[in-house]
Amino acid sequence: MVRIITHEEALNAIAAGAAKVREINQPSSLAIVDLGGNLLAFLRVDDAALSTVQIAQNKAWTSLALRSPSGQWMEPVQPNGPLYGLESVGARPFVVFGGGLPIIRDGKVVGAVGVSGGPVDDDLAIAEAMLVALS
Repeated sequence: MVRIITHEEALNAIAAGAAKVREINQPSSLAIVDLGGNLLAFLRVDDAALSTVQIAQNKAWTSLALRSPSGQWMEPVQPNGPLYGLESVGARPFVVFGGGLPIIRDGKVVGAVGVSGGPVDDDLAIAEAMLVALS
């Protein structure tokens, strides 16, 4: 049986992400979705742009839905790429740039984190801090 993400674990991961936000001074939104793609925990830190709210949640959802980091899909969806247009199919858009990472337990994807607010490298650093807290 795969261990789910508890709300306590999610809150700890959000706190770890917020600590990384403070460390690198990059106002961001942080999201965690569960196995069903439902929002489990969320934080928009002070002064994070309003646009980051939906982007962070959609990065997490994309990473869960595709069972992989959101950023790995950027190249295949470009014009003439094998998955051109993927990001705009379905009712919920896929976000195909970095900042969404799957949460893997016992070899299974059980949720995902998503971060939006800065350059991709900063979003990934925050997302990785969240994953460490979930491990």
